[in-house]
Amino acid sequence: MRIVVVGGGFYGCSIAADAARKGASVTLLEARPGLMRASSWFNQARVHGGYHYPRALTTAARSRASYADFVRRYRDCVKDDFLCVYAVARGGLTNARKFRRVMGLIGAPLQEAPGHVRRMLDPGLIEAVWVAEESSFDTDKLRARMEDELDLAGVDVHLGEPVTRVEEHPDGAVVQTVAGSYRADCVFVCTYGESNAALPADVRFGELRCEPCEMALVDLPSELRDIGFTVMDGPFFSLFPFPSVGLHTLSHVRYTPHGAHSSFEAAAAAVKSGLPSRANRMIRDSARYLPALADAVHVESLWGVKVVPARRDNDDARPIVLRKSGGGRVVSMLGSKIDNIGDALSVAGASVGERV
Repeated sequence: MRIVVVGGGFYGCSIAADAARKGASVTLLEARPGLMRASSWFNQARVHGGYHYPRALTTAARSRASYADFVRRYRDCVKDDFLCVYAVARGGLTNARKFRRVMGLIGAPLQEAPGHVRRMLDPGLIEAVWVAEESSFDTDKLRARMEDELDLAGVDVHLGEPVTRVEEHPDGAVVQTVAGSYRADCVFVCTYGESNAALPADVRFGELRCEPCEMALVDLPSELRDIGFTVMDGPFFSLFPFPSVGLHTLSHVRYTPHGAHSSFEAAAAAVKSGLPSRANRMIRDSARYLPALADAVHVESLWGVKVVPARRDNDDARPIVLRKSGGGRVVSMLGSKIDNIGDALSVAGASVGERV
């Protein structure tokens, strides 16, 4: 079977390597000069354990179910030598009782935070504080791991080759690029909403909300360096280790997004144009809850595009969104979390099985 995978992020690389190991002839096309340089790099590097989604039980449960498998599979790329703290703010979209109940339903462990951690947070603004079970991943190590897997599986990797059109035909599919064309029995498109217009109409994602986003990379005072803080659930913040550069990402629900666009390309153009940083606002507002954060130093920012189907604009759920062409030869996948790769591989394998 001939398979073309469009997109060299973590999902695309994983699907390509998995299909090749099972005997398919696989070509991987990536528009950028290197693998995992877009959404696989621009994220919090969080291995989700379900805690982020108290208002979306299915998403929380799938994250919890995927967590142990991801940590086991990519143990050499995972960092867990820090204290992961979740706090529930007063006046947010959830409360401590509901948060604890949802975590109990999905089997996500919570322990009362030690006293020195609780004292770091303002009790007038924070209702409850727990230690949770989540890790971070080193993107550079994960990229090297995927490059090795692709090489060992015999995947034909083409870098710097943007796709201009994907077509389905009765006897197969054709992928057009700036350099030529590729015929395939099955095509998987894993571009996180990029090049959506190049796809057949029945596999496009419809209306998208594409946000230019900034995550600040900060150097922390010593008492915070071995801790990750997430304050739920509303216009609050998350402070999480980013192992690739030895800093923490600081993201803020209000200040991380810089507007919204209806296409990935428009949002990417806004990022490229040079947007003013809001890192200092993130630090100031977050320090109301975590006063020691006032001494954080903004080193640089990661800029990228966050993509969510418009119907999920006000919904906390983050499922994998799948579109399949009428003939079943073209499958587009919009993944939301890197740790749900097991679900993505299952879907991809089922799609290939239908064509065999």
